[in-house]
Amino acid sequence: MSETLSELLKDDSFIRFLKGNASEKEKEQWTAWMQQSAKNKQLAKKAQILLNNGIQTVPKPDSDLELERLMERIDSEHRYKPLQEVKRKHKKMVWATMAAAAGILLLVGFLARHTLLQQNDGTESSRATSINYQLIETTSGQKTMVHYSDGSEIVMNANSQMRVPERTTGVDTMRVWLEGEALFSITRKPKNNSRTFIVHTPDGNVSVLGTEFSVNTTEGQSRVVLKEGKVRVEVQDSLSKKNLQYDMEPNQMALFSQSLDQIKVEQVNPEVYTSWASDSLVLDKTPLSELVKRIEFTYDVEIVVNNKALLDKKLTGRFENLDLSFILEGIAKTLDVDIEKREQTVYINGKNDS
Repeated sequence: MSETLSELLKDDSFIRFLKGNASEKEKEQWTAWMQQSAKNKQLAKKAQILLNNGIQTVPKPDSDLELERLMERIDSEHRYKPLQEVKRKHKKMVWATMAAAAGILLLVGFLARHTLLQQNDGTESSRATSINYQLIETTSGQKTMVHYSDGSEIVMNANSQMRVPERTTGVDTMRVWLEGEALFSITRKPKNNSRTFIVHTPDGNVSVLGTEFSVNTTEGQSRVVLKEGKVRVEVQDSLSKKNLQYDMEPNQMALFSQSLDQIKVEQVNPEVYTSWASDSLVLDKTPLSELVKRIEFTYDVEIVVNNKALLDKKLTGRFENLDLSFILEGIAKTLDVDIEKREQTVYINGKNDS
């Protein structure tokens, strides 16, 4: 596998992977490569940014300098008003049974930004040339809030990117494209207003008539969790090209992807998937395997669990302190395990493991 940004951009197989037209074998190969380390994920992210902006070769040894210059150019092209960062609170941890909360979670794959921005830029500009869009990004441990004049707001979680309209007034259809995770609180439209809100994912679209929902783009599929309001999930069957639709009810989770050709639905506790926006982490019989994925995404770390049986252990409780060391301490005490953090890698071991 390639080890540098320049080598990646010269790899035809990797370029096909970023463009979404790689073979199944290539998808598996590059997905496995990205999951090997946080460094590989960062390399893929940088390569995708360069490719999206028409750069497929980076001269050595100035690849980092070239990327920095490009990012400065991108920032100048996508200016937006300063956004309020949601500060993390440091409170005590409480283990208890959780009450229900409102929201929707939508989980989609890593390549959402490339796939969606490339596919939709042309059509969107032709439909609404008067609408200006902003590209907003957050880093590890950061949250950002976007407010609109109609009362709608979006809270973006860490390690996320989203293209959003600068305004909502006079807009019949409000669209956003997301890679990462965001909680949307969308003002219900008046009876005499036909405006809708659409979240685009590489797997399909989510149409919202007025509700609160969270969107996350990290695991190669889309996951929508609805707490209250009205949401319609729409995906296209890869063979028949017909659209599949499902109108969700509160406390349901819908799973879909480009390869599934179906929408799977199950009952869930929505707060498990939306609590991050209020600076807390809720678990409700949550397997350690799921918590590991969330920690890796939010804090940009790699977690190694030597005893795989631990991954099936379930946790119920609430963290009201989102400091990583505090969460790891809570896991260690609850599961009676040893946890060690070395730089960006966390090791979880059973106390009886050799």
